[in-house]
Amino acid sequence: MERDCFQFVRKCHQCQIHSDLIHSPPLELHPMSAPWPFVTWGIDVIGPIDPKASNGHRFILVAIDYFTKWVEAVTFKSVTKKAVVDFIHSNIICRFGIPKIIITDNAMNLNSHLMKEVCEQFKIVHRHSTPYRPKANGAVEAANKNIKKILRKMVQGSRQWHEKLPFALMGYRTTVRTSVGATPYLLVYGTEAVIPAEVEIPSLRTIVEA
Repeated sequence: MERDCFQFVRKCHQCQIHSDLIHSPPLELHPMSAPWPFVTWGIDVIGPIDPKASNGHRFILVAIDYFTKWVEAVTFKSVTKKAVVDFIHSNIICRFGIPKIIITDNAMNLNSHLMKEVCEQFKIVHRHSTPYRPKANGAVEAANKNIKKILRKMVQGSRQWHEKLPFALMGYRTTVRTSVGATPYLLVYGTEAVIPAEVEIPSLRTIVEA
């Protein structure tokens, strides 16, 4: 089965085009301490994206939990300071509780007075990664790379990429992350999601349920 998979990927034109191009040698990992789910979040922005979506959106605001690797992402025309704060309120605090640490780069929209007020209000520690070393916020950089790769495969130059984002997130959340050896969905909800493959080729649990 493994050999057949390798041969399939080699024959797949899209797999060859969108495969990772690793230019630097592997380095020793320096894992950050995230003792429980949703204690540490990293936030970053993808964009500007060309072509922009049909609704005018050009940016994706991405947040990833360092423990479960769960990803939240929303598209915007422009990532304003208020948009960042609203995103933190609705997609992190109200959904997963108050984090202990939020890590961003030094971009102005991620380091506004509104952001400072939110962190003070909820007693969140706001840490920064240097723009000259984005690996310091490596979990988000890896998530960004994977989301962009999934979108490229799904959209193929179409301006409807904003509609495909939820499906890209689903694919990311239901794929085993090698760093934790499990899917983010399993670590968050305690069970695996029913994915489209199980509908096309019924799995044991979907057969039993039926």
